[in-house]
Amino acid sequence: MSGGTERSSAEPASAFGVYSRQGLTPGRASAAMLVALAVILLTAVVTRYTEMVTGRYITQGVPPVPAFAAILLLLALRVSLRVVAPRLAPTREQMLLVYVMVGIGVILSGAYQLRAFLPHLVSMQYQGKTNPAMAEHARALPEWFAPRDPKAIEDYYNGAPDHAVPWGEWARPIIVWSFFLTAVAAAAFCLVLLVQRRWIREERLTFPLLNIALAMSADDWSPYGPRTVRRGLFALGFAVAALFNGSNILHVLAPSVPAPGFYLLFSPFFVDRPWTPLGAVGIYYMLEAIGIGYFVPLDVTFSTWFFYLANRIFAVAGTAAGYDKPGFPYTHDQSAGGYLAVGLLLVWGLRKHVGPSLAALVRRGPKTEDERAEGIAWLGLGVSTLFILAFSHLAGFSLLIAIPYFAVIALFVLVYARIRAETGVPFGFIYPFTLPKEMIINALGAERTLSLAGHRSFVLFSSFAWMGRHHQVMEQAAYQMDGVKLTHEAGIRRATFVTAVAVAFIVGLGAAFWVHLSAYYDVGSNMAGGGGGGGEWRAVVAAQEYQQMAGRMTAAPPQDVPRLQALGGGFAFTSALYWLRLRWLSSPFHPLGFILATAYGESGNPMWFPLLVAWFVKASLLRIGGLTFYRRGMPFFLGLAMGHFFMAGVFWPVLSLFLAPEASRAYPLYFGG
Repeated sequence: MSGGTERSSAEPASAFGVYSRQGLTPGRASAAMLVALAVILLTAVVTRYTEMVTGRYITQGVPPVPAFAAILLLLALRVSLRVVAPRLAPTREQMLLVYVMVGIGVILSGAYQLRAFLPHLVSMQYQGKTNPAMAEHARALPEWFAPRDPKAIEDYYNGAPDHAVPWGEWARPIIVWSFFLTAVAAAAFCLVLLVQRRWIREERLTFPLLNIALAMSADDWSPYGPRTVRRGLFALGFAVAALFNGSNILHVLAPSVPAPGFYLLFSPFFVDRPWTPLGAVGIYYMLEAIGIGYFVPLDVTFSTWFFYLANRIFAVAGTAAGYDKPGFPYTHDQSAGGYLAVGLLLVWGLRKHVGPSLAALVRRGPKTEDERAEGIAWLGLGVSTLFILAFSHLAGFSLLIAIPYFAVIALFVLVYARIRAETGVPFGFIYPFTLPKEMIINALGAERTLSLAGHRSFVLFSSFAWMGRHHQVMEQAAYQMDGVKLTHEAGIRRATFVTAVAVAFIVGLGAAFWVHLSAYYDVGSNMAGGGGGGGEWRAVVAAQEYQQMAGRMTAAPPQDVPRLQALGGGFAFTSALYWLRLRWLSSPFHPLGFILATAYGESGNPMWFPLLVAWFVKASLLRIGGLTFYRRGMPFFLGLAMGHFFMAGVFWPVLSLFLAPEASRAYPLYFGG
């Protein structure tokens, strides 16, 4: 898989392969942007008529499958054009720019962006048809917040008779919320730009997830060993993924064919106390996580599986001791405490960088390129933050609640971006969802929160809950962080990169509004995404959020002290791990590993087993043959990850178009979401 000639002494080397830096002229950059926009829009159309109707995800994956497919197609095009028209062959810089834009633009039409946000605008009004109390709560929303016509809201859930979107009703909410969503994405982007110099240039974080894109766009893989060996290992890894997915696909077509499936759950084996906590454990055969996990630092992979199993053992011990209250050992709250600790430690670690950066902002005279860029980022962060707070205030969301809520969100965004940069694990739900809001309510107490904020703010707190329940902002920041690293690696001009990110976001946002509203008014939110009449899953989450809100207003629950203790325990334990690493440089325990181990709460954590396998193989190779053996093993794991993305993410979805819906749904697209 060299894709070109052997390494030349004139070519710059990279840890991710060898490549010729050709530069990205304005014409080449424009061409790359047009290709990326075409992929974003094409993916939106396909999403509208597949994912939104059947629930079979095509935008899933970390990175998103369309981003992988785009760079794969460009690689094939490059190989072909280098023979017949070398000047038209996509360059490495173009391929990486397309990858960045597709990642940022496609996720907006995915499962946890607008699809999670839209139901929070209309759920109360729809429930209010049969629940007068909910209708009363819905009156707390300002007029510009959501469509006002009851028919438009009913058709959103049940489908319009003429299948047409009432764009007139939606025009004002779309415009208003587009400004808010853009401000949130801009604030995240400015945070990323302010930390990137320290994380990329000074700390030299490795961005393991990007090995796929960087390897696929490299001109050759000579740093990975002799050509015959690396090609053989890559082919072997790809073959393993092909065999795994091929047997699962054959099982769908011919059920008598044996297949490994995707997971092995422990729940049937641990049904009696005190072993029931082990029932949540599962072994997930996520080949892309094993492949990418090979590039993740050993202390992170070790800490993830070690702390996950330790958590389950602790839960068993607590159950045996009679302490088996619902939610024990409050794993999600532990993870939230860890997030807060790491977030504050990251802010503290930036203190020496922030002072000079702010001083340069107000200093007159010539400035370096970094100082100018960071000055713009500071201004962008300030303007975006003021807009978000002004928007909240105008909506009636008390700043006494809004400021701490958005501050927690900002810390979570920072930590999520750090996890992507330092660990690169190919999973999306690597944060304690719902906790940004719930920890504030539990810390103050529901009754005190209601009295402090008032009825309208308490309602709006739930209306903004999508920001903490799902990872909309965090996901944007993670792909922005990836983009900064890729443009740094490829030498793409900062202005080109910023323009590309802005264009991808704006086009992706517009496409996402069309995808979801056209689908909902066609088939109805209750039926969309394979809802079967019970409601699309994100709509169900929104309904549950408002039902919980209404219940708290009727009978405010007391503070959940054990959860607060778990929150504090997670904060203290993560801080202790950080302190330990400062004094024991070779400590195998990483604070981010603890966060990853606890991020999925009491539900099954899909990453512990793939990372255990990756850790074991990597540690063994390093012990046997040192860095030489480790680097020689890279092609196999790249082949494993790429093979799984190709077979499960590209080949199977295309093949399933020609199969009956029941057959295509029998083997769902399963990546780390």
